[in-house]
Amino acid sequence: MKISVISPDRKQGATTVSVLLALALAQTQNYATCLTYTGNHSAAMAGFLGLKPAEDKTRNLTQVIKLLEASAISGEQIQDYCLKIPGVANLQWMDTASETITEADRTKLLKFVIENMDHDFVITDVATEIYEDVTSAVIDNSDLIVMVLSQSREVADKLKLWEAAGVMEHLERKGLVYIFNQFDPDVEAFRDTTKRMNLRHRRCAKLSYNAFIKRTSNMGKLQTILPYIVQRDPRVIELHNDLKECLLVVLANLGRRISWPSR
Repeated sequence: MKISVISPDRKQGATTVSVLLALALAQTQNYATCLTYTGNHSAAMAGFLGLKPAEDKTRNLTQVIKLLEASAISGEQIQDYCLKIPGVANLQWMDTASETITEADRTKLLKFVIENMDHDFVITDVATEIYEDVTSAVIDNSDLIVMVLSQSREVADKLKLWEAAGVMEHLERKGLVYIFNQFDPDVEAFRDTTKRMNLRHRRCAKLSYNAFIKRTSNMGKLQTILPYIVQRDPRVIELHNDLKECLLVVLANLGRRISWPSR
């Protein structure tokens, strides 16, 4: 299954949502999962997870491109170029950023990764603009689109622009669900938020604001937060039901059932 995580505006937390969904799929559902992204800047995702790209990454990427051009590499083989997430079983990261390869080659590589990976799930954090070729390639190869939103008026206005441009119609044909990041009930009730933005409530979920998401991200240890969420630690208690609902919405729209671990 291929999932694209996008947002109509920057700084909405698409990378955070991508990582948390991947962690939940890998650790609570036992799915082999791969994280990747569009664009040429991997610092955010790598920083959140404390990842250090391999010293020979540039050589590896160039080698992969040559193998692709010669049709001499398989989905199973490309897993050798993935990085393991420290302390997390079933989760890998495919780093495709390099100043030494062209945008066309990077798009070719990313498209091959999404189409041919043997993982159960490939989650792509879409950091490029909606009109770019790489974005179109990723969306066209996705089984589901997860759109990350906030409660701000500016984001609602951006959605209206996408609606007028026909973007939303295209995304909805692919399958579209919504996750509101850093949700705050003091702003308004969740159902009021989805109603104001004219969204189908049952296709929406939320992740409440919690300081420990920012804290662990800054430490390069975002992956360490999931066990505390599952165990209903008081410091992240509101995230327990939130992340479960996010996973439920995603899996239900992919025709799969959720098996959430008991305490």
